[in-house]
Amino acid sequence: MARPPRDTWNRLGDLIQAGMGGGFGEDYESTLQIKRWNPSPMSVQVLKPLPPFKRKCHFFSLSEWYLGLLFAWIGAHVREQFPMWPWPHPHPEYDRNPEVDATLPWSEGMQAICRDMGIKHGYFVGTNIPYVWTMDLCVHLPWIKTPATACALVSVKPLESERYLYIDPLDRGPEKLEAERRYAQALDVPYFVGDRSLYPGPLFSQLEYLADAAVLPLTHPLSSILNRFLNSRGDEMSLYPLIEISERLQKDYRTTTEHATFLLNHIQWNQIADCDLSLPIKTSLPPRPGGRRLQAAIRSSIQGSIQ
Repeated sequence: MARPPRDTWNRLGDLIQAGMGGGFGEDYESTLQIKRWNPSPMSVQVLKPLPPFKRKCHFFSLSEWYLGLLFAWIGAHVREQFPMWPWPHPHPEYDRNPEVDATLPWSEGMQAICRDMGIKHGYFVGTNIPYVWTMDLCVHLPWIKTPATACALVSVKPLESERYLYIDPLDRGPEKLEAERRYAQALDVPYFVGDRSLYPGPLFSQLEYLADAAVLPLTHPLSSILNRFLNSRGDEMSLYPLIEISERLQKDYRTTTEHATFLLNHIQWNQIADCDLSLPIKTSLPPRPGGRRLQAAIRSSIQGSIQ
């Protein structure tokens, strides 16, 4: 197995200068990244993009990937392995809209938070360099107009594990969660702990299947076909069995089976036809409504998690 680079102040400075932990959307650089020297013997690691972006995200567990996928589905933008720097630093939304940066609070840094809690912050192994804590998911909420609360911080943990059902006060894991909660609270940012067990049925497997069809550029030829179909059949689309939508696309618009499937998946991911993805999708039936309501409920639960 390859060896990790040695941690030094110069290396940390070079990584920060190169953009580690900074940027938005396509330009975000994850603080922790999946490399040859850090495979996990315990967790499934995932290196995939999340809609609507093309950059590959670094998820260190399957639950991180699934929750990232869920938040992308409701219209959020995800930054994974987001840094909570040891020293004072800006709000997670700082620099997204420079005209409001002056209104955003700063964090005093994780060293100060740990000191106030009476716990050790920690250093990179074998060094005097303060460790850079990371939040599993930092989720931008574009539909919220107040910049300071237009994001949420999510710590992904196995909630059904005895470690989190029955808290041991000497366990470093729950201790870190409290430090994360205080970090978010000081910034007045929503924070919660979750994993895939919070959400219903086959939702994640269906989102994973549909995600590749999430984005359809306006300049793509299929975009014109979709618009023509919606103008002609959109009002009655929810009455058709899903397989019939695919067949009409092939017959009336001369699409291939592959393109018709893509458009059908695009319709379902984007809820152009209200389709409850927490229930098994049966193509022989019309889409079962409830997907839009589920999206709204998940949005509301995130916004209501300010501690």
